[in-house]
Amino acid sequence: MGFFDELSDSIVNTTKDLGKMAQNAGDMTKLQYDKKVKEAELTKLYEKLGKKYYDEHKDEDDEEIKEITAVILRIKEISDDIMQLKGGKACPKCGALVKDGSKFCSSCGEKIDDIFEE
Repeated sequence: MGFFDELSDSIVNTTKDLGKMAQNAGDMTKLQYDKKVKEAELTKLYEKLGKKYYDEHKDEDDEEIKEITAVILRIKEISDDIMQLKGGKACPKCGALVKDGSKFCSSCGEKIDDIFEE
C-alpha cells in the first residue's frame, strides 16, 4: 500500500471516529435532556401527592401539617395585604383583584357581596 492509500485510509477512519463521537455527544445530550424532563415530572408528581395527602389530613394534629397550614394562612394574609395596597380585595371565588365598589369580579363574573364591609 502506498503513502496516499494509507493517508486516505487514515482520513476515512478519523472521519468515522469523529462521526461516532458526534453521534455519542448527540445521544448524551438527548439522554440528559430526557432525564431532566423526567426529574421535573417526578417533582410535579411528588408535589401533587403531597397536596393530596395534605388535603386528606389537614385536620390531623401533625407538626408538618400544622407548619403547612401556617404557611398557607400567612400567604393568604400577604395576598390580602397586596390586594389592599392595590386598592381592592381578592374575589372570594377566583382570588382576582376586585376594586373597591365593584359589584362583580372582572375576572370570573362572581357577584360581589359585602367583601368591602368590615
